[in-house]
Amino acid sequence: MADPITNIQPAVDVVIPVFGERSEALAATLSACVKQTYPVNRILVVDDGSPEPVFLPDWAQSSAQIRLLRLPQNEGISGARNAGIALSDASLIACINTEVLPEPGWLAACVSNLLGHPGVGACYTRMVSATPHRLLTRWRMRFLETKFGEESGSSEFAPGHAVLFRKEALDAVGGYDVRLRLHHEDSDICHRMRKFGWDTYYVANSFCVSIQKDTLEQLAAKELRESYWYSPAESSLIPLCFHLSKWTLVRAARNLVKGRICFLPVDIAIWASALWTATFRTLRFPRARPDAK
Repeated sequence: MADPITNIQPAVDVVIPVFGERSEALAATLSACVKQTYPVNRILVVDDGSPEPVFLPDWAQSSAQIRLLRLPQNEGISGARNAGIALSDASLIACINTEVLPEPGWLAACVSNLLGHPGVGACYTRMVSATPHRLLTRWRMRFLETKFGEESGSSEFAPGHAVLFRKEALDAVGGYDVRLRLHHEDSDICHRMRKFGWDTYYVANSFCVSIQKDTLEQLAAKELRESYWYSPAESSLIPLCFHLSKWTLVRAARNLVKGRICFLPVDIAIWASALWTATFRTLRFPRARPDAK
């Protein structure tokens, strides 16, 4: 696992952005990180201006390995990750989301692949669900998450659930684009890294476990982001309605043809929930009024 040139294990810091996630989920993610077979130098938890301040679990508060950074206001996931990256002087940095549990050998597998492929700037593994039989979770894993292959190799981008970066590659592109606050920041940074000669690599022989508790509200919010609708100030309701309706019909038709009848009520419920959320927020959005004469 040591660098073949220096024979020294490269230091790894872990950055975990948090915004209002469950305290037990953060505790589980931290526990999975400290149990890695490859030594972790520091774990930087970034509270991204959560409505209720984030607190470390009792066992982590006394750990010199774990540090909590509070941002004064919400910067989005890109800004939160950048804040943690800026505090690191390790040669390798892992960005891991709350509600994601890397298996004990995850970091070792990723470090091994980075060291074995000098041109790789980022690598990642598959993600599996802790509750694969729940209907909403099955729907998310099939339609909203990346599909993971059986063989390792070069990849277009690394999904943001858990990624190990070379600090050199991150520095080359200036970190994450802070304008991408909620979505597509993972594909963007990998595409920019590729322009600087850094490849992205998929490691098939390791995995992370998602402990996300899926709800219709959460899945509808993600469906809105997938449709590039973030707020009434940035996006129009009519194109969203057309886009969501079109792809819901396409998805429902495919599910019907392939016999996935159980997914049809979920298709309809998420479509209705997403449109209701966008419509409600649009109706409540304050419009600028022309000055009275």
